[in-house]
Amino acid sequence: MLTAKLSVTYEDDWTSSLSTYDVSGEFLASTFRDRRYFGLFALEAAESDYDNVIETIREHDSTVSVDVVEQYSINGTGRTSATLLIRSQHFEYTPLQVLLHEGYIPLGGFGELRNGSECFDLLLTDREYLSDAVELLKRFGPVKIEYVSSDFERRITPSVAEWNELFDSITPRRRTMLNKALEAGYFDIPRGSTLEEIADDLGIAKTTASQHLRKAERSIMEFFIQYVNISAKDTNK
Repeated sequence: MLTAKLSVTYEDDWTSSLSTYDVSGEFLASTFRDRRYFGLFALEAAESDYDNVIETIREHDSTVSVDVVEQYSINGTGRTSATLLIRSQHFEYTPLQVLLHEGYIPLGGFGELRNGSECFDLLLTDREYLSDAVELLKRFGPVKIEYVSSDFERRITPSVAEWNELFDSITPRRRTMLNKALEAGYFDIPRGSTLEEIADDLGIAKTTASQHLRKAERSIMEFFIQYVNISAKDTNK
């Protein structure tokens, strides 16, 4: 079995129209019925490009409506993240529809958006099947094979519900503590700051700072260690 990532520039679609902006994204969910598309798209864009990105999607000929489900700034990065609910109408199959119709198996989701191209991870039987996928996607625009792997490995990824449970466990005080510790170099080797210095900057006692940090670290480690163990190739170590 092969795994491969293919990218296609879907000409005349809003995805290719975003190539001039600093934006990337992931298609979280999508469905088609009677030429109507309905899907969730999570994007990350430079703050200076965000409004233009939304306007480009909203004003495209195929778009019926765009609702911003959530939006927030990513602290200290100058970037904005948002989840969009997009309704549109297509008079031809989309790249994803063609792949599904022809029996291809996308891995891990509904595709990504990178540099104005739609990207798909596919599970394939052989290189001939890969060549056929390339030919199918060429009807939409230029196609690029990003990588091909001859070894199939199951990807270990937490569910959305598990991620949300972790995020909910990090209270605002613990989040503040984590951000401050990371910013101050507390996790660096050697440490760039002491716990006492961080506590002083936040105006709290050292013991309080320690409790917030340790509880946050424990929640994160309990979450990740189970997947580290599951994904370990040598279970005897």
